[in-house]
Amino acid sequence: MRKIFVVFVLCLIFLDGAAQFRKIVLRPKHGQIIGRWIPTNQPLRAWIDGNKIFVIQGDMQNFVVRGANMLTRNDVESDYKRYYQYFTENTNNNGLENPKSFVVPNGCIQQKSSDGSMFILCGQKAIEVTSAPKPSVLPQTNTAIISQEKPLSTVRRGENIDLKFSGYPKISEGFSYLKADGSVKEILSKLKLDNGKLSEEQWDKSFNSNNQYEKGYYIGLGEKSNTAALREVDVSSMAGFDLSVIEVYTEKGKYWNAHNWIQQYITIPGKRMVTDTVDKAVYFWNPGKQVSESILPDFYDSFPEFTLPKGKIVKFSYASTSDFSGEKATKRGVSFVHNAKNITQKSWMDYDGWLYNAGCPKAYSVTEEVVNKWLDAVDANVLKKNFSEVVGPNIKTGYLSLNFEPIGVWNGSKSLRKIGFALQELKTQKAEGEFAIWSLNPLGMSRAKFEGERDAQGMTKVLKWQGSGFEAYNQAFPMMGTRNLWGNVRDAVTISQVGNYCNDLRNVGTIYHLMTEGLISKKIEPSKKALANIWHEIETFDWELGEQMHKTSSGEVFRIKVKPIVPPDLMQSWGVWSMWLDGLDLWSDPNTKIDNPDLWGSKAMELEGDKFKENRFGEKLTSYPFQSQKNIDWLMAGVWAMSMNKDILEADTPLEYPEVILPDGRTVTGDNKLPTEAYIRGFPLVMKKRDDNSKDVLYTAYWGHNPANKTVKLVVDGNEIFIKGQYTSVVRIKK
Repeated sequence: MRKIFVVFVLCLIFLDGAAQFRKIVLRPKHGQIIGRWIPTNQPLRAWIDGNKIFVIQGDMQNFVVRGANMLTRNDVESDYKRYYQYFTENTNNNGLENPKSFVVPNGCIQQKSSDGSMFILCGQKAIEVTSAPKPSVLPQTNTAIISQEKPLSTVRRGENIDLKFSGYPKISEGFSYLKADGSVKEILSKLKLDNGKLSEEQWDKSFNSNNQYEKGYYIGLGEKSNTAALREVDVSSMAGFDLSVIEVYTEKGKYWNAHNWIQQYITIPGKRMVTDTVDKAVYFWNPGKQVSESILPDFYDSFPEFTLPKGKIVKFSYASTSDFSGEKATKRGVSFVHNAKNITQKSWMDYDGWLYNAGCPKAYSVTEEVVNKWLDAVDANVLKKNFSEVVGPNIKTGYLSLNFEPIGVWNGSKSLRKIGFALQELKTQKAEGEFAIWSLNPLGMSRAKFEGERDAQGMTKVLKWQGSGFEAYNQAFPMMGTRNLWGNVRDAVTISQVGNYCNDLRNVGTIYHLMTEGLISKKIEPSKKALANIWHEIETFDWELGEQMHKTSSGEVFRIKVKPIVPPDLMQSWGVWSMWLDGLDLWSDPNTKIDNPDLWGSKAMELEGDKFKENRFGEKLTSYPFQSQKNIDWLMAGVWAMSMNKDILEADTPLEYPEVILPDGRTVTGDNKLPTEAYIRGFPLVMKKRDDNSKDVLYTAYWGHNPANKTVKLVVDGNEIFIKGQYTSVVRIKK
């Protein structure tokens, strides 16, 4: 009897298990979702082929076939884990490999993705591929971080251009020191690219004899230089993009203290994409139709004409001989430029003569205490009279700004009201344009503290604050007061300048800080436009000036000292993220840039010693910039990318912070999505906005901590988004 009872129980268990299997497994319909792969948030479905049931990942028109044991993975959610053996064929790599017994159905085609795995296109997807022109090469991606990527469509739309390995100084010549006769004395740096691997052929050559310093390099930004040899660095995933490569000596134990350095600006060969379509996602990159050999920007002629979204501003102090009148720039997204013929499109920056003429000490020549004593004593009417002479010629100027360095926006003197009294001349004379003071905004956030000490300074609470206005802010955050002393000065300005220049290659928090300060400024003063205050050169604090040697067309050899230029990926990111605010203000010295090293401006020095040569400018104060200016093309590419989605930027919908799944499977949620906490924890910054009828969503994704030569993928709202190095992805996803 006991044996019969045991057999009876075993039969019941078997029948119950079989019943559960019939209920769960034998009844799934073709295409039914049977689970989810957590790292990509993609569905796993049943594909029925006769008496076989395959596991597929994706949708029914674009999918990868997986092994049955895919269902047993720890990173898979499924009610079918106990019954995976009833599905067809286990495969290697814990189910990630394609099963060999799967037969591609009629009406479908098999394609190979960038990492070599096979995926299936069916229906309309297959028709699009078979009827399209021969597809271009898929972008290279970093597959070491993610074991399997979502299948990529091979359809690429947009007018693309092929680029060769190039850069400034010219790659073929290397970075050289010259003799007095113009011949090469020493080649310090020569970059080589072989099969997507970047190497420095002269890495073992030293250009600093001080053994207290060690040689390293930066590609883009980094928290400190990489002191490994610059050899065989994989840059293949950045094909078609530009990179900044800086070799530098930093003091041992004080990696922020940099001395000798050289910078090369390079283009990685491959297709430069205008737009890049992957499934329902459209990426917006760079619309340039050509890249010239000139040191000057190309966007004046290579970009199509376009207009900004409503209410946005792009102000240039920069001017090029490619566009003497400013007309090309203003047809390509620039609102105000200092060489514009139309005064309503003209920008003008005053360099403090009205203060100096009233006896103000020169900027940075004395302490703030001395400046404040002068401000306490000066006659306010004198200041007003002097400032009236600034306003007079600029009543119709589109954008007037003050340098204001002798006093500075950090000043806390109670006598600042005298400045506000002088600024009333703007209303008295009925000035019509925008008005800004360099770097002035209602609150200010220390980027040095933000980056150096990982200190959000209470700004996370402010970002979450739902209030609006000066008084409401001061009541909500009495311990984090605004610049109240600047009250009547703030009344005069129409612009808040936020973010500020890049000061170091270690400024990986630049974009996070910009968005924090910008969004908070808009909360406190919603009536004023918040513009990113930027410069295309790096305003180095702890770096010596770099040294170069050049020769004129007549063979005259001279030295110059320069600052590094901002990496192109940061410039592009500035262009993108500033459009979530109200735009940008690009400062530059007032000289018009020309591609002629004979016109060295005021920079040339004798070959030996520190004596400067006589200034040499061309017509209309033209001079040679010595550093590549192509990063400005990338700035405007970022502006263009956002402008192509102006319907979403103009829509009456809020900015949102979506949850993000990282390559390692972690999910970024809650406050960690905000720019303050995202930076401190090393997470990407992702924001999104919907159009008015919620059919399309625009995402921008940036990761300042990501190496500039690597491509990574995130999962956002169930969509895979790839980030190319330290460039910002502008992605429109159609629902």
